[in-house]
Amino acid sequence: MPRAHVPAPPRRPRAPLMEIDPEGLDDEALKEGLADAVLERVNLANLRGYRTMLERVVLRGCRMTGIQFAESTLRDVLVEDCRVDLASFRYSRLERVVFRRCLLQDLELTEAQLSSVVFEECDLSGADFAFARFARSEIRGCTLDRVTSVERLRGVAMPWPDIVGFAGQLAAAIGISMIVEGEEE
Repeated sequence: MPRAHVPAPPRRPRAPLMEIDPEGLDDEALKEGLADAVLERVNLANLRGYRTMLERVVLRGCRMTGIQFAESTLRDVLVEDCRVDLASFRYSRLERVVFRRCLLQDLELTEAQLSSVVFEECDLSGADFAFARFARSEIRGCTLDRVTSVERLRGVAMPWPDIVGFAGQLAAAIGISMIVEGEEE
């Protein structure tokens, strides 16, 4: 079995950190993008960023339900202990991004390009990977119930126990059915 290339970790924000008023962070402010920022326990729910750039950003304990980053670039980003359900990264590029212990239910990654992205101990239930492209990425200890476009996970490495737990969905995605011994037809 071939071994996967280990994803590069995100780079940390550089000092001095960008000063951000969490109360003033809205769709208009996102147009400017974020760089060298640390946001903790901030409500970013339903924000929309179109062609936005997030670079060297840390998001911890944030509420990001329904956030949308269409045609955006996220580079060197850590998203940790956040609620990011119903989010969309449609047509976006994610490079050296880590999602750790996040709720990512119903995540949409349609035609996203993901390079050195790690999903660690996340709930990805209902995630949509339609036409997504992965390179040097990992999924570790995640819930993957009801994900769509499973075949688009080419380029993802997973620990063996995770692969075994996901085997049924992988088999169904490529049309393999199970033979149950002893059943009469």
